[in-house]
Amino acid sequence: MKFRVYSVNMEKTNGLDFFLREDVIIGIIKIENMLTGNFLLVKSLDCIADSRKIRFSLDLGTYTQSALQKDYEATGLELFDISIAAEAKKKEDLDEIFETTRILLEKKGKKSY
Repeated sequence: MKFRVYSVNMEKTNGLDFFLREDVIIGIIKIENMLTGNFLLVKSLDCIADSRKIRFSLDLGTYTQSALQKDYEATGLELFDISIAAEAKKKEDLDEIFETTRILLEKKGKKSY
């Protein structure tokens, strides 16, 4: 499985601002607290649009995952990374990619929210 990573904290990726991209990427979004290593994975049929929505919800304090929202409010955006952990083709199984990504992150000692 090949991984293409885009990050909120890396303003430019291949010369394009992550949040200004208009193409559709199917895959897994990773929201990671870089201070604690805790992460949340989200399956997405449009990673760019969903990343924008997640960031907006976190900024407003309305994100549905309460533990993640609390951490975000306590530490701020600078210590969070919102990125595409894995990219999928339309025919690929997002559930399988999700589990593989989760297992890889947990093997690195990271903990899921």
